[in-house]
Amino acid sequence: MSEYVLTVENVVKSFGKFRALDGASLAIPKGCIFGIIGPNGAGKSTLLRIVTSLAHADSGRVTVNGIDIESSPRKALTGTGAIVDSPSFFPDLSARLNLDILSRGTGKRYKARRDELAEYTGIAGWLNHRVREFSLGMKQRLAITLALLPESHFVILDEPTNGLDPSGIVDIRNLIRNLGADLGTTVLVTSHMLGEIEKICSNLAILNHGRIVMQGPMEEILRRSPVTLIRTTEPDRAGSLLKETFGPRILSLSAKEDMPGVLRVETDSECAAELNETLVKNGFAVSLLEKEPDRLEKIFLELTGGESAVRKEVRA
Repeated sequence: MSEYVLTVENVVKSFGKFRALDGASLAIPKGCIFGIIGPNGAGKSTLLRIVTSLAHADSGRVTVNGIDIESSPRKALTGTGAIVDSPSFFPDLSARLNLDILSRGTGKRYKARRDELAEYTGIAGWLNHRVREFSLGMKQRLAITLALLPESHFVILDEPTNGLDPSGIVDIRNLIRNLGADLGTTVLVTSHMLGEIEKICSNLAILNHGRIVMQGPMEEILRRSPVTLIRTTEPDRAGSLLKETFGPRILSLSAKEDMPGVLRVETDSECAAELNETLVKNGFAVSLLEKEPDRLEKIFLELTGGESAVRKEVRA
């Protein structure tokens, strides 16, 4: 049995002369929360539509749960729930009726799971309310409930925090992060909000011009040329000591312009503890030692050549 819930192998998809996917390949391990990011037009929506059998690849192969999506789409997608594009509901019907109609669920087992999931996602008290009364955040919770209803062990969520206020972003973020631990669900998430992807996902793929340009565990990707911010006494002298001690391991060292007295140290590998130990042993007082924020954004822009439709995350 495959260790991957989804594999995409050299998938090509063109629309006329425009090639939306150009040999895209990725593999999503079971049990992870996997993020896909990329500029507008990179091919994310096309890839999701092919993975969910809403579109067909020109060439290449996609398997879900080890089953070829092209030859056996129904069998492959058994146990998969997906919310692609904005969730769409019947606004004048209750949340309960929307779930029943859209999932085509019936019977005692279905109703028990529906009510259990509604409790889990925080909409149990709203099942009898019309969807038009729901906030955007509540609609996203309803959409996630719907995606989980077919006893899903693989859930695809397209831009799940799009348009939410800071409180709603935090709520949906926590809900997604808990799906794997609580329900054993593998989750595929796409988003333009890189800060959210960094907080939510354990694995990541970066898509650009129809190709996957990087993929792997989030922590491994973020260790690419890590940057440490250090506030210390006599920063000029401290910087000279670090350059002398670490030599070529330091790729760049400079004062951080928007943070007086803070050094920005980029190294070839994670070594914040070693930097701190060197300074303290030589009599420097260190009052700040932290990783530079927005590391994923920096990597993203490097790999996509600065082509970015990235929205800055609302700090939450």
